[in-house]
Amino acid sequence: MKALAVTPGAAKSLHVRSDVPDPDAAGAQALVRVLEAGVCGTDFEINDGLYGRAPVGFDYLVLGHENLGVVEAAPAGSGLGSGDLVVSTVRRPCPERCAPCAADQNDMCLTGHYLERGIGGLHGFMSERYAEDPRYLIRVPPSLRPVAILLEPLSIVEKGFEQAFRMQERTAWSPRIAVVLGAGTVGVLAAACLRLRGIETFVVGREHSGTARDAFIAELGIHYVSTNEIALEALSTRVGRADIVFEATGAAAVVMPAIQLLGPDGVAILASVTGGEQRFDVDVATWNRQIVLGNQLVFGTVNAAKRHFEQGVRDLEALEARHPGWLGRIITRRLPFTDLDGLLKRNPNDIKTVLEFS
Repeated sequence: MKALAVTPGAAKSLHVRSDVPDPDAAGAQALVRVLEAGVCGTDFEINDGLYGRAPVGFDYLVLGHENLGVVEAAPAGSGLGSGDLVVSTVRRPCPERCAPCAADQNDMCLTGHYLERGIGGLHGFMSERYAEDPRYLIRVPPSLRPVAILLEPLSIVEKGFEQAFRMQERTAWSPRIAVVLGAGTVGVLAAACLRLRGIETFVVGREHSGTARDAFIAELGIHYVSTNEIALEALSTRVGRADIVFEATGAAAVVMPAIQLLGPDGVAILASVTGGEQRFDVDVATWNRQIVLGNQLVFGTVNAAKRHFEQGVRDLEALEARHPGWLGRIITRRLPFTDLDGLLKRNPNDIKTVLEFS
């Protein structure tokens, strides 16, 4: 079977393999034929050798955690049948079965010993087929076939929003203004879902205003702000104090300014893992005073549970109904999965690159 793989820890090791064992779908496993796999920054970082772990018994790791496939066979009683479109969750429980993992909340694992498809300890979805426990598969309606590959990144957004709104049940909270930092896939999806909830939304990016991306998100009534034209620290003078800040840039330097954009009772959702060992001077006293006196919340969101994927399906359907065809334009490149040259040419104008398997 063909697949895209890396040698974990070895920089620039991405390659096409044709010797990956066919998946064994015996017992309680479903057999899924891969249709598409999304490419994200995590895949590039693993290819750069920054992290990644091969499954036991293998010296390579099949990449890919953003996925869309079609069921070829499923066990009786699983609720799945041949021909069903499915997206798989990514994380699997730790061997210790900590309290969250034992409660099917693998995304909240306490030990850190979880496994993740295409990232750590389990092969990913950039292969022609895979086998999986049906408990981790989300059925997707055929109407979402063109955009269902966006479900995994959207699930991170859904988890962040769920946590924010649940925590804010402590007060009479009715968010009116949101700022999304980062105009990549996750940032654009977050902004779209905020508009879906009736919240005035500003997306902040490094590109100058007036670009195709600016015009694209404006179709949903989303405002674009360029950091080339206004400093992040001065953003609140233009948009007002934010009720929600969603950080999705991956840049460590943005984290503290993001929090400073919050108004009273505001929530900052940090959705990117910042790399490197950069150090910054921080006025801790002022930061602490703002958080305490403003009753503000700051938290991180990564990975997602099955219910977040299921909420993502509902939001994808709602967005498609209100803005037919808009979501599909987030996917700016589609490539055969064997086109490594095309894959590795990162175009700054791209939003989402998708690899096609069949």
